[in-house]
Amino acid sequence: MTSIPWLPRMPAGTGVARPAALGLAALLSLACADATGPDGSPCDVVTRRGAAELSLSLAPGEMCQVPLDDLVSMEVESGTTSAQYLIAVQSGLRSPGARTRLRLSARGREATAAQVPALSSAPRLISAEGRRLEAASSAELTLRASARRALLGARPLNATRPRAPLPAEWAPGAESRGATRPPVPGDTVVFRNGVSPDLGVDCAGIHDVTAVVRAVGPNLAVAEDVDGSGWVSDAEYATVIRALENIVFPVVTAYFGEPADVDGNGVIWVLFTPVVNRTTPRNSTTRISGFFNPVDLADPESCAASNGGELLWLLAADPDGRYSKPVPASFATTRAIGVAAHELEHLISAERRAVLEGGSFADLEAVWLSEGLAHSAETVVGMTIGRLRPGSNYGFEELAALPETFRTYFFPNLRRAAYYLTDPHRTPALGDEEGRDPSGVPSLAMRGFGWLLLRWFADQYAVGAGGLLGGPPEETIFRDLAGGGPGRTRGVENLERVAASVGAPGDWEALLATWALAPIADDRQGETPLSTQVTSLQLRDAFAALHRELEGEEPFDREFPLFTTDIALTADTDVRVDFELNAATGRYFVLESDGPHPPLRVRLTTLAGGRVPGSAGVRFVVLRTR
Repeated sequence: MTSIPWLPRMPAGTGVARPAALGLAALLSLACADATGPDGSPCDVVTRRGAAELSLSLAPGEMCQVPLDDLVSMEVESGTTSAQYLIAVQSGLRSPGARTRLRLSARGREATAAQVPALSSAPRLISAEGRRLEAASSAELTLRASARRALLGARPLNATRPRAPLPAEWAPGAESRGATRPPVPGDTVVFRNGVSPDLGVDCAGIHDVTAVVRAVGPNLAVAEDVDGSGWVSDAEYATVIRALENIVFPVVTAYFGEPADVDGNGVIWVLFTPVVNRTTPRNSTTRISGFFNPVDLADPESCAASNGGELLWLLAADPDGRYSKPVPASFATTRAIGVAAHELEHLISAERRAVLEGGSFADLEAVWLSEGLAHSAETVVGMTIGRLRPGSNYGFEELAALPETFRTYFFPNLRRAAYYLTDPHRTPALGDEEGRDPSGVPSLAMRGFGWLLLRWFADQYAVGAGGLLGGPPEETIFRDLAGGGPGRTRGVENLERVAASVGAPGDWEALLATWALAPIADDRQGETPLSTQVTSLQLRDAFAALHRELEGEEPFDREFPLFTTDIALTADTDVRVDFELNAATGRYFVLESDGPHPPLRVRLTTLAGGRVPGSAGVRFVVLRTR
């Protein structure tokens, strides 16, 4: 994907101060029609005329959650001072494509009896920048879908298969799988390519790629396609291998697991080839910078295009644009580091699931969590380069201290998170109806959800000291997720499994209710419990700075991108909002008064005005910030 212009650093002192936390106000799992606050008493449920009602009486900094089993309404009690309540209507559904249609009504005691039209928010229009990003996402989706089809019926490599003797002509693939001689600079290597320029993947193979080894490290080897050689010097490739060996490999393997070296050559191949360049049309506004093809982990006897080992495919230098859009040598070598971090996570996770544990390609991680983990790999590599420590609540100035690092590792994930926050309840958080990548801007939002959820999860549940990056040992959480455990669990079940092992709620609905307020409460002014914070990042400061520096460019067209509905705590308030809540997402409301306020009754019902059934998995999560 094309790089963006450098975003100037903000002057010191412009960051938003972190709100003082009152300590962990844990959200507790609740029984039917029960509500529990931080001290067990603030959220009192009463029964009137056979219907359950919640009388909400919270002090600033207190919060509670309520499952909607048979709950009819919630009344915010009157107050003699100003007040602000943050409400998340959170879905706990776990099936991709599932959704719930709801109506939230808020009425003061002096509201007229006149019918108030429903305020159904319309989806945001996609700008030219959004369409450009959609094109990039669609290209990746095409490759992933093609690889899945190609692997139907294919067998993964067997990591326990005896090593084959070194062939007379050394090359990766079926003839040389298991060869034990490591490569040396100057070696000629022949790779098999099963990816066509239109991103189709064919196990029958398309053509061979002849490459020359340009640099070798202890764990990785850089090879250059002879069809695209001559633009990058030995010194530049040496710089690439040093960055990969000193930063990317040790960090990604510590966080996500060790590669298996199934081809026995002692290295992961990093191939710079015009095969990647050709997948980007010349008139495209974006570009594909590289990929991991899971076909390379298939047994070549069942998929002839497999290279039978660990391989990353990267964009080749092409200043004259022989193969597609021109690619300066400096762009190819610089971009390679960030792409390698993302794709190496995909490779390691796929290998752990399909090869090392005796699994199959059906055991590969669900797309929403797979991409969330790979984008997390980018973040931890960026933090390593910037010498940042998880849990230290960095704002824009600290994240942007190294311009290239910010552009490569932090900005893209903040942009994805902004697309999610812009329309959270419409985000296909768990993928499309089949659990696949939804493509386009919805894919960016799905990835933003996964990345932000995992960042909050690690910040909250990695405890102690001695972590790789100097903070808590969060790498143990990510490593466990990447492999899926003994049963190679995927997606929701995988995160539930790891959550239970680290003391978090091990039930998806309860875990999401615990997470629900983080998108709206992180670093918000007022009293916010620690459980609502993403403690590694000052999201509000980072988004506000991007809003200023990019002059309102989508998705940073608001100082904070989260979409909320604001409701006044007044006697004549009469608001009704109809909305659709996708699985695992939240819809956000702010109830607010600048001074003394009367009570306000809030109801959440089906669109027909009926009770929301417990099977919908919906919870109210409420926090009073002042």
